[in-house]
This record gives sequence, C-alpha cells and structure tokens, in this order.
Amino acid sequence: MVHIAIQAKSKITKTGNVNVFKNSLDSAILLKVEGEIHSGKSTYQSTGADTVLAKLREIEDSNEIKGVLIEVNSPGGTVGASQEIFEQLMYLREKKNKKVVVSMKDLAASGGYYIASAADYIYTEAGTITGSIGVITVSPNISGLLKKHSIEMRVYKAGKYKDILSMFKDSTEEEDSIIEGLLSDTYNRFIADVARGRKKKVSLIEKLAEGKIYSGEAAVKNKLVDEIGGRREALSKLSELCGVNNLQLLEDDESPFDRFFNIMGTKLSLAVGFGNTFSIKQLKSPILLLMPGALSLQEL
Repeated sequence: MVHIAIQAKSKITKTGNVNVFKNSLDSAILLKVEGEIHSGKSTYQSTGADTVLAKLREIEDSNEIKGVLIEVNSPGGTVGASQEIFEQLMYLREKKNKKVVVSMKDLAASGGYYIASAADYIYTEAGTITGSIGVITVSPNISGLLKKHSIEMRVYKAGKYKDILSMFKDSTEEEDSIIEGLLSDTYNRFIADVARGRKKKVSLIEKLAEGKIYSGEAAVKNKLVDEIGGRREALSKLSELCGVNNLQLLEDDESPFDRFFNIMGTKLSLAVGFGNTFSIKQLKSPILLLMPGALSLQEL
C-alpha cells in the first residue's frame, strides 16, 4: 500500500522571518502534536517523532529559549515514538532546566496523554477527551474464511515464533503468552512514566489507567491534568514558570506554499482513501499502538 504525502519546510518565527535562534528576547517555542504519533517525519496529518525530537534538541543549549508550549490534539500512536518524545521532554525538564506546559485540544489520549504527562503543567478544555492509559495490539484472523473457501497458506520460516500475529492462523497459547507479556511490560512502563512526569504515586495512576477515558473536567478532578484553560492560560503559566514577563512565543511560520500543500495533501489522501482515520489498513508487521481503542480505529 502506497502512502502519498506532500510536505514543505517552514521556519520557526515570532513575526516575519525572525529565526528562533537569532531572537534576542526570552522566548518559548510552540510545538504541535497532532494526529497519529509515529516514528519518522511529521506529515500534515500526523506527528513524526524525528521531526519533534529535532526541534527539541535544537533548543537544548539555547539561553534565549526558556521553555516549550505543546498543543496536543492526538488519539495516540506507536509506543516507541511516544516514549521517545516523552523522554526528550523529561530530559529538557530535568537536565536543561526548560519549562514545559501543555494545552490539550479536542483529544489528548493514550500516546497523546503519554507525551502531555512530561509537562510541568497541563491545561485542558472542559470537553477534551483524555486519559486512555493503555496499550493495544490488533491482528485479524482470517483462517476461518480461508478454510471455508479451501485456501491454504504455505509459510516458510526460520524461527518458531517468526509468524506470530499472522492473520492466516490461530494463535497458540505460547504466542498469546508472549504478546500478553509484551503488552504488560509496555503498559507498566506507561504507568510508571506518567507517575514520573506527573509526580504522582504509581498506585494512583494504576487506578486511573486501564484504558479509561476522561473529560477535561474529570481529568482535573482525578489530577491527570492541572487546570481548565487554553493557549492564553498555558502561555501565562509558562511565563510564570520561566520567571519572564510577556514571554515571546515562537512558532512555525506557514508560508503560502505550506498552506497550498496542506490542502492538496489532504485532498489527495482523501481521494485515494488514506485520509480516513477510521479505516483499517493491512498489518504488514506486528505493531503496538497507544490509542483510545474505544474511540476510533487508528490507522496503522
């Protein structure tokens, strides 16, 4: 299956074409985590860990960049990508004395919440859907369908478990045990990282996990986030944490070409059936996802 993606580069600016590293004022960068979270580079409909990490690593040693404001609107994504971004944000907090504040939008669940939990302070809208601390892996089983039509699959492999999660056969008890162990390890790490980022007891996060989803208001009551608010409140809190009045917020400067490619990329994706976040694509390999399974079927 071929994915079509069109992307143009943009600068990080305050106003005009002022590069973030040439800005003489105390500043913070705006980082958007939107759509599916995955490894590789971001597209207009998803967030790539490589793109996010490159931006975060650029500001590590900048004296002018005091912090990061992250806007999250994501249902989650792959485990490794979510963990990479989480760890980099914690590194900025713990080792580089950068302040991190999150503003949640419509959806900040599972991998989206994983990343948000690395912040010093989290704002959410009252109607935001968040939480979904859990791990899911999916694998269709069409062996019954093949048998009904007298179709047999011949599989050649070196390694007893090489075809684990194959859609062409039933899983064995041993294979189920392996997958359950993998999910359990990832789930426990997810809980531990959230507890670390939020500075809460693991026992508290365990009670709030299990894939449960929360409204913004419920998340505040359960201390998964800190306060109801949007970008204005988040920037004000970030300025306070950085000890700077009127902190300048620097963000990607979208050119007319960016907007054009954004529109065309979306239309092309929809035209060939790749833009629907509720579709199921063929699993080419076992994939672990951090996503709110109760809400949607995330693209793989």
